[in-house]
Amino acid sequence: MVSVKDYGALGDGKADDFAAIQAALQSGDDTVLIPAGEYHVYSTLTVGSNMHIIADKCARIVMKSKKRRARGEFLLSNSDPLFGNENITIEGGIWDGCNTDPAHKKPDLFDKNGYSGAVINLVGVSGLKLSGMVVSNSVTYYIRMSKIENFIIEDIDFVSDNFGVNQDGLHFGGGVRRGRVKNIRALTAGQTNDDMIALNADDSVERVENLDIQRDAIEDISFENIYAENCYTIVRLLSITAPIRRISFKNISCGFRCYAINADGARYCKTPLFKEEDKPDGVGEISDISFDGFTCRPITDCLPDFNGAKGNCDTAISLESRMKNVTIRGFRYICDRPENYPALTVKNLSECKLNIDKKHYTVVGKDDVLRVNSFEELKIN
Repeated sequence: MVSVKDYGALGDGKADDFAAIQAALQSGDDTVLIPAGEYHVYSTLTVGSNMHIIADKCARIVMKSKKRRARGEFLLSNSDPLFGNENITIEGGIWDGCNTDPAHKKPDLFDKNGYSGAVINLVGVSGLKLSGMVVSNSVTYYIRMSKIENFIIEDIDFVSDNFGVNQDGLHFGGGVRRGRVKNIRALTAGQTNDDMIALNADDSVERVENLDIQRDAIEDISFENIYAENCYTIVRLLSITAPIRRISFKNISCGFRCYAINADGARYCKTPLFKEEDKPDGVGEISDISFDGFTCRPITDCLPDFNGAKGNCDTAISLESRMKNVTIRGFRYICDRPENYPALTVKNLSECKLNIDKKHYTVVGKDDVLRVNSFEELKIN
């Protein structure tokens, strides 16, 4: 066990502590302590295999820059995203992406060398644990993950007073398997300013925020206790051909400005992933998904525009992807005008059979549209 102070870190909110913290991470000791203080770092901290970081709850690690950030740079990343790492644990600390720094401004959408905007990047990690962390002031994703397996993520808070586009909370790209996620909270009203939980098995990996992550299956993950006062979208399930399967959610309580569950196949994004005429039978490979205990409320009267992400809620659940064996139980929809903001909208599907509060519905073709103002239990066979 070693402290970053042993290697000269000051934590005074002035000095560049990158070299000292990185030296501690590469010291050969498997546990690194970060005491209380404010640590400015001007380069990406990288953590290798079999490492355990323990940061004091009053340790703030702040991303600083003297020049424009570029592709592959983050506040913190695992050391070998290409070939992978194993057994990484990070506990505690406030991990600050400093999104008001001009050097951290998000570049053009397809800038191949641009800064992704993610605070923490974890790609290719087996045996990952994140706990007791505050992640703050992201440009885009708070925590970006792809190709991770056998992981535990718990007690994570998101905080930011500056709003930007694509501020996902936990963003999972493809290749994510076997994990438990618990106690995830957005503590700033209006955050997260995009998806609170994003499961994107497919996505536009040419976009700057998705560079160096992949399309692949997402499977065998449990989520429990998700809270946000006023986020953009609570859960996103994005699948075109890569599967999302065997996922469970328990105890969600959130306000939302766009969707409670978004399964629209990214049809309405700036970068759609397919042409409708090329997919006459629809898109999506989503199966064996369960939601138990889901309370949500549409936010339709908020004054701030949240940097253009005020939201355009027209339904709580947008179901436009093929699904099999999906259940939602204990759905409590708190809405004064469900005729304007229905609980469920189903479209762009063929041969979809639903059981909603013990009533049977069938969507025959892609032109059929089903809207349900409220329900408590839904099953898709």
